[in-house]
Amino acid sequence: MAVQDFTAKLVLLGDGRVGKTSLCSHLCTQRIPGTYDLTVGLNIEVHETDLKGTSVKLVLWDLAGQQRFGCVRPGFYYGARVALIVFDLQNRGSFFDVKHWIRELKDHSPNTPFILVGNKTDLQKREVSKEEAISLAQEFSVHYFETSALKGKNVEELFQLATRIALQGTAVAY
Repeated sequence: MAVQDFTAKLVLLGDGRVGKTSLCSHLCTQRIPGTYDLTVGLNIEVHETDLKGTSVKLVLWDLAGQQRFGCVRPGFYYGARVALIVFDLQNRGSFFDVKHWIRELKDHSPNTPFILVGNKTDLQKREVSKEEAISLAQEFSVHYFETSALKGKNVEELFQLATRIALQGTAVAY
């Protein structure tokens, strides 16, 4: 069987300042921006990877999390193969908002699977316990990952899992 090439669209959702852009940047460039720049609408990054001999192009749609961009986000969900719903482990409010992001995803792309991501494990002021996050992930029967975009902890593993999920149902078995 010949090696096939795939393109998979992944959307990243969550409140502003939770680290969505930093996760994308770390995956694509192995570093994160030195300053915070508000995502206006969306940022798109492309990352090429190999999964068991299959060339995969991940197109990462980093969606703005601020409420004022809510009217433009719905059109960006179209064609997503998987979503990452990201919250900040040191910001309990961003964890409470996860259910809003799940509803928005399901309203506009009901069949898109998602992974719950707790970011910023490198910081000491943790407001969300691992047990709480795992419980929420279990409620929705999804995977849960804790990452540090700053340190690169679990970033590659997160996107490998997202890639495997995105490619489920294709002709290639994983």
